Amino acid sequence: MQDFLSYNKRQYSPLGPRSAEFIRRIDAHSAHNYEPYPFVVERAKGPWLYDPDGNKALDFLSAYSAILTHQHPGVIEAVKKEMAAGCDLVSRAIYSAPFADMVEIITRLTGYDRVMPKSDGGSSTDSALSGLLMHGYERGIKNPEVIVTENYFHGRSWIFTSNALFDPEQSFRKVPRARGVVVVKDNIDAIKAAIDKNTVGIFIETHKGEAGPLFSTKAHFLAIRQLTRENGIFLGVDEIQTGLGRCGYIMAWQEYGEEARPDFVTLGKALGGGIIPVSAVVGTEEFMKIYTPGSDGSTFGGYPLACVAACAVLNYIIEENIPEKVKELGQYFVGKLRTIPGIEVENRGLLIRVEIKNVDTAKYACHEMLLGKNRNPRIFMKHGHANREKNVAYTRIAPPPGAMTKELIDFAVENTIAPVLSRASK
Repeated sequence: MQDFLSYNKRQYSPLGPRSAEFIRRIDAHSAHNYEPYPFVVERAKGPWLYDPDGNKALDFLSAYSAILTHQHPGVIEAVKKEMAAGCDLVSRAIYSAPFADMVEIITRLTGYDRVMPKSDGGSSTDSALSGLLMHGYERGIKNPEVIVTENYFHGRSWIFTSNALFDPEQSFRKVPRARGVVVVKDNIDAIKAAIDKNTVGIFIETHKGEAGPLFSTKAHFLAIRQLTRENGIFLGVDEIQTGLGRCGYIMAWQEYGEEARPDFVTLGKALGGGIIPVSAVVGTEEFMKIYTPGSDGSTFGGYPLACVAACAVLNYIIEENIPEKVKELGQYFVGKLRTIPGIEVENRGLLIRVEIKNVDTAKYACHEMLLGKNRNPRIFMKHGHANREKNVAYTRIAPPPGAMTKELIDFAVENTIAPVLSRASK
């Protein structure tokens, strides 16, 4: 019998000639700022991605955005209706009815006072940071600063990527480091020591999505919240990956109770349901009052089609009880995964971290699940970063909750995930 050939020594290619041709054309003309898996998506439906050669894969990353299901019929219908009978790109220089609907439902669901719409996660976090720094100047601070913690990911705007420290092997910080951001270790002593007369606020993720995911604890989160109150500074929370049901709550910080409420949050990804990019800064009157006419804006932030999509998504999140479904399915999924030898698992709802022991990267195991010979079902999940101190590599599971069932989870784990991950460790 032939010895097992480790995944990092296998060759993974597109699954058919049409896929290969699309990849050739993209690689010939696109900037190489991504390194995609060689799987071409022609269409998506429910939990599935379909390629032009007749193959399909379960989507366990859900484009970070499909919190319901791919091609949710209610969201699609709402968008089609607006396209046919409403308006297209309306400037924020005038008002629109869909914008009124969106800001009302967001404030009602989140308990915050005001919404500033944007079009993607990076622009919302950039505006949130700008708001913090503007508060500093208003207070007479000449060099205001915001504290963020290591392993963060707040998008790819210059001010964040120039300070990024979570992966020194990536090509961040090849530009001058931006002022105004102080990066510290993610422990309460380091955060406390960094607060000084220039500090305006602390900006964190409830749980760090790109870095693991890495999950916070109630004690840690509340300790940070208490620090901000004691020092009269703001607490902002990036909920772009963790919010809107993904972790079992409308916002993940709600797991820790109302006492944990930040001064503002950033929302995105799931807000557009995978249909249209939508994001927002959502906060208290005290924080949001800094945004005065001309101080911030967005060409596509709050345009009618995006507002209609966001309203539909939020209504269906409630109607389909996505947070409770996520809690139940997350617990079930993790229970199945914990039967696999050679891995460790942690989660918040359907945001799941899988640690593979004794490997430098989970990339090859992920390639095998998606592109391996005769894999059924094929599964798309994304490899993450490695923790060299623990000698483990991460992969992240984040399926579209509205399309998940226990039967699909059983099918995926028993036929593909367990057979691959049980042999992924060296």
